[in-house]
Amino acid sequence: MAENGKTLTTGEFSLMTGIAVSTITRMLRQGKIRGEKRNGKWAINESELQSKVVVTKKDRGKSSTGLGPIFDTPATAGKAYDVKTFAQMTYLTEKGVRQWLKTGRLSGKTNAGGKVLVYASNLDRPELRHLVRK
Repeated sequence: MAENGKTLTTGEFSLMTGIAVSTITRMLRQGKIRGEKRNGKWAINESELQSKVVVTKKDRGKSSTGLGPIFDTPATAGKAYDVKTFAQMTYLTEKGVRQWLKTGRLSGKTNAGGKVLVYASNLDRPELRHLVRK
């Protein structure tokens, strides 16, 4: 990792992006964001905040759906589930699904009838696979 610029801890990175520390650590291990271990702790260059897999808190409200974007999941016109069905497919409650849509952890849309739909592509995202019921 280049020594240019300020480095952040996983906790600082979490506060700036709204992504859980455990998810940041997993992304570092998978190479989705770059960082290095220093004295047993991750050091992440501040420039990684601009990474295309990271959406900061201030950018979350900039979605055409009004629900907020999530990491690297594009809004697609593919299959979508209603909140109740999506909750039954995962270990999230309906309230949890709505909250995750609101905060941008899930991507979705509101149809013409005002019904909230969650994109099926969320089920394939590596950072959410552990929530899918088998």
